[in-house]
Formats: sequence, structure tokens, C-alpha cells
Amino acid sequence: MRPLGFFKADRLMGLLNWVGTPLALLYIVCMFAAPWFQGDWRYVQTVWDRWQSLNVGMLAFVSSLVAFNIAKFNAEKQRERDFAAAKAFLPAALSELITYFKESAVVFQLGWEAQSGVRPDFVIPKLPQGYKDIFARCIQNADSEVGDYLARVLIRMQIHDARLRTYIGEENGGQLFTPQKHNLITYFYRLAELQALVSKVFNFARGLESFEANDLVWEDFRNAFGNLNVWADEIKLENVGSLVEFTQRAIMRNASQDL
Repeated sequence: MRPLGFFKADRLMGLLNWVGTPLALLYIVCMFAAPWFQGDWRYVQTVWDRWQSLNVGMLAFVSSLVAFNIAKFNAEKQRERDFAAAKAFLPAALSELITYFKESAVVFQLGWEAQSGVRPDFVIPKLPQGYKDIFARCIQNADSEVGDYLARVLIRMQIHDARLRTYIGEENGGQLFTPQKHNLITYFYRLAELQALVSKVFNFARGLESFEANDLVWEDFRNAFGNLNVWADEIKLENVGSLVEFTQRAIMRNASQDL
């Protein structure tokens, strides 16, 4: 829901329910229950007549509260239906991204194995296009936790694609090729991170598991490197260590930042 003043609409509705429901119950007790215990039918009529303006106001307030809650319920059900419709296409979009990740890993592997001055025969992976619309629809209609997770994947996808095209694009094409191995260590790590993030949401997209946005651990990266056909223990630099060590340090660093 859209913001309304200083409050979001859903928070405003929660506040109205939190305040309005006790007030409505108090009104019912004071208007209908208490007069019967304090006097006869004439006394009850006198109370109702004296509180006529309040009765009109309370009836209008309760009617509005009920109408708002019905509208909120219907909007929530519609959101769930829209998310279910978008989620049905999510597994296919994720499969396309995994294929793209594997092709990206081949590019980085060629760069890693290349000699300085000898440009490899790069084939630019084709970035899938349909996933953007599917992700956008899911983010729009999903719960905040799922939406934030998919948004994080979407942002990292854009960064990765820009990084990949820069690596094999004009900057290297117009001069002697340099493998840039220090950068490639980071590129391999970030690519495996994307692979792991996508893999974690696969079963949820298929309806097999509930969604869990746990932090990535080494096992997630190990599986990601395996799926990408990247031998992380063989990719190493003298002053950096292996890709395994680089990744494990990054995991520990990220975990310490969350504390």
C-alpha cells in the first residue's frame, strides 16, 4: 500500500483497528448492556435518545472500519493471487539465469587461463530478458522478505552483467589483453554468490519449500562453484590465496558485519 502522510496505509489501518475495536466494544457495553442493568425500558429509551448524535457517529465509524477491513482483506487476497500468477513463471526465469551464469563462468575461466597480450575467443553470454518482468511482478506482489531477496538478486544481476561486458568489451578490445586475475578472483566469487542466491530460492519458486533468506554459508558457495564447473581450489594467486580461501574470508567478513 502507498504511504499516507506520515503513516503507511497498512499501519494506519492497524492503528484504527487497535483503537477502534476497543472503543466499539466500550460503546456497545455502555449503550446496550449497562442501561438494562441500571433501569427499566423507559430509562433505556432515555439513554438512547440522549446519545442519539453519538449513536449516529459510532454507527458511521463502525461501518467505515468494517468497510476498510473488507477492502484490505480483498486487496490482500488479490495480492496473493497476483503473486501466485507471477511465481508460476519464476522457475523458468531462474533456469535461464543459471544457464547465463554457466556461460559467464566460461568467460571468466578463459580470461583466467589466458596469457597477457593474447585475447581469448570470448563469446558474450546473452542475458535473458524475460526474467526482469517476472522478478518485477514478484517483487511488487510478494511479502517484503521475498521481495527484498529478489530485489537483491536483480541488483546483483545488473552489476554482474555490466562487469562482464566491461571485462570482454571495448577496454580490453582496444589494447593488449590483460587477464586481470586480481579482479577475476572477485568476479568468480560474485558469480558464485549469484548462483547460490538463485539456487536457494528454487524450491520455494516450485512450491516445494517455504522461503528462507538465511545468509550464505560455505556449503552454498561450494555447491555454486560445482554447478558453475569452477574448480575454486585451483584458482589462486600468490598474495591472495585460492578462491576457496578468498570466499571463506568473505563469508566470515559478511557474518561479522551482521553481528
